[in-house]
Amino acid sequence: MKPIILFDNRFLDGTITATSEATGFPVANIVDLRTYTFFKANAAGTCYLTVDCGAAKSADALGIISHNLKTANASIAVESSNDNFTANIIERLAPFTPASDKSFMKLFTSASDRYWRIKIVTASIAAQIAVVMLGQRLTFERHIYGELFDPAPEKIEAESSTGKTGHLLGSIVKYTQYGIDTEWKNLTDTWVRNTFKPAWDAHISKFYPYFFAWDIDRFADDVFFVVYGGNGLSMPYNPIRRNLKLTMIGVKEE
Repeated sequence: MKPIILFDNRFLDGTITATSEATGFPVANIVDLRTYTFFKANAAGTCYLTVDCGAAKSADALGIISHNLKTANASIAVESSNDNFTANIIERLAPFTPASDKSFMKLFTSASDRYWRIKIVTASIAAQIAVVMLGQRLTFERHIYGELFDPAPEKIEAESSTGKTGHLLGSIVKYTQYGIDTEWKNLTDTWVRNTFKPAWDAHISKFYPYFFAWDIDRFADDVFFVVYGGNGLSMPYNPIRRNLKLTMIGVKEE
């Protein structure tokens, strides 16, 4: 599948409610884009994260990072409704359990509704999540250009100390950073202007984090939570179609 960016989020369209919240872990934390502030249910069981968008809004992708949903053996589904889940409840994403506690993205058929919610069911461990995005994905018009592409090149941020005789005293690894360089060629001007540029203006250029999957069909585990790693934007014509380069950086999940 062609590369995908997910930054759109229905949970930003209204007040979020949760079936339960543990003290100090409010559900509002799922939209602050921080991977270290969490929502946590106050007990195991069925938990709904619900938003009233005020009007019908579309979604076709779910992204989550910094969670315990695999450890909790959670069943996760996405549902929508036009009557606040009174009589009309439509399952948009069938229940699944994540393959790990690392970031993931799930796709489903695009739908539009006023009310959206995530259903989380656990048996013995309360669900905990840092960031959720549920919205419309941006699918690139073409595959990434080039014969060689590294989806997760690593840069290790560390400090080492040596003694007077040159022997290593110790090392501390602070974190490992991804630096993902992508390039697209021969994009249509219509796609660049009407699809990519609005996303750039509203989100990417403001250095807000987003989910990136370069080929989710073949590499479902390669889902990264990244920010723009450059200092500007150039999309030259060549001579009719356009080229685009994006550098994305993120922290490796351990």
